[in-house]
Amino acid sequence: MRIITKIIFFFIIFLISILFFFQKNYILGSILFFISMIPIFFIFRNEFLILAFFRITKSDMKGLKIWLEHIKNPKLQLTKNQIAYYYFLNGIFYSNKNIFQSENYMNKALDSGLKFNQNIIIAKLNLVIASLSKGDKRNAKILLMEVKKMDKNKLFQNQIQIIKMQMKKINLGINNMQNPFIRNKY
Repeated sequence: MRIITKIIFFFIIFLISILFFFQKNYILGSILFFISMIPIFFIFRNEFLILAFFRITKSDMKGLKIWLEHIKNPKLQLTKNQIAYYYFLNGIFYSNKNIFQSENYMNKALDSGLKFNQNIIIAKLNLVIASLSKGDKRNAKILLMEVKKMDKNKLFQNQIQIIKMQMKKINLGINNMQNPFIRNKY
């Protein structure tokens, strides 16, 4: 639902609640007033993104994709911060299927402005993995150093160590590239 329609719903319900206040029906007026706040809440918190976050906590990737597909035009339906999380959730969804498409979404999410530090770290870790799969070890090291600086609570220490071990195993040469699609290009 577009933001404009949510505002229109708010005004209609709000005006009806004011009408009930003038008719001395305070109970119904106050109930409608609180109901009119629901569309305002959904302007700042998109209902489809909330449902997508519930699906990701259950590790239900099919459900995640279903709720993300309900957002047809993110620039009209979402605010700027919500657009960042829309791209972030798409990046998480595609991280298991297509790492290059995931990289594209994670870059868009970082450019749009993710708020929370943990989400930025997750996005950068996905970019590190994408860089390693492309064979760009230098970019992966730079991103991994940024992740280390941002991880002050050491929540992602295990993931960083695993990626470091994978980086040590990689022997970059044209014949030893990890991704077979890139190997065939040379």
